[in-house]
Amino acid sequence: MMLGPRIAEGSSCEVYEWDGPDKIIKLFHADTPPHAVRLEYGNHEAAWASGLPVPRPYEQVKWEDRLGIVFERVAGDTLVSRLFARLNAQEPMDAELRLLADVLHRIHKMSPPGIITDQKANLKGIISRPPGLIPEEITALHAYLDRLPAKRQLCQGDANPNNLLIREADGEAVMIDWMHASLGNPAADVAEVCVMLEYAVLPPETPAAAKRFFEETREAAYRLFIGEYCRLSGMSEAEIREWYVPLAARAIASGAIPEEQAARLASMIRERLQATKSEG
Repeated sequence: MMLGPRIAEGSSCEVYEWDGPDKIIKLFHADTPPHAVRLEYGNHEAAWASGLPVPRPYEQVKWEDRLGIVFERVAGDTLVSRLFARLNAQEPMDAELRLLADVLHRIHKMSPPGIITDQKANLKGIISRPPGLIPEEITALHAYLDRLPAKRQLCQGDANPNNLLIREADGEAVMIDWMHASLGNPAADVAEVCVMLEYAVLPPETPAAAKRFFEETREAAYRLFIGEYCRLSGMSEAEIREWYVPLAARAIASGAIPEEQAARLASMIRERLQATKSEG
């Protein structure tokens, strides 16, 4: 087997072409625990076997002391790149957001065997030390999460639009990155997208006209996405917004968002935790 050119990089891995143009390897950083790699492979295999729109997983491998997973290569754009193309052209993002709502709804209807992670336990692990929150706030955050309605439906666990690819050959949507797949409440996946739409700070290199257009259409984009998901699923907007607090903390803990956005989210978390305390 031969390692080809690097084609992408993430927080925990690098992605390379593998043994020709039709496969890729997700090669994890050396400090990634082996159990995390096995978990992602098992989750992905379960999703593939159930017929969900995911790349085919082939095998787990080791390359120069680094663990990796070999997948089918999906040539195409990420949904994020499609969204930014719309912003740069100052066009509504309606089609892309409807597609994301539809894919999430399809995922949430499935119950593949092999997904064993508990959603709340996984979220607690991720948000155990979010930057900018003091220990007392983290304790309150975990208590808040404990009170949220628990379910046992399939959740993707990382519904970032960067994880949705649009296949070039046929236009089909394909969801990648299943490390955090779990059994729980689908409102969490939807809340992750809503938090992004409501609180996102665009990269500094974004053209000024695109930034203005985003601010002008942000509310309409949120309304379209949440309205489409609620129409498909029967879930209410209130059920989804209940999950903003832990999903905002997850975004902060990722370390992948701008400082201004993290500060906005931390402020929202504090306000909602205080409101919950006052109601209690």
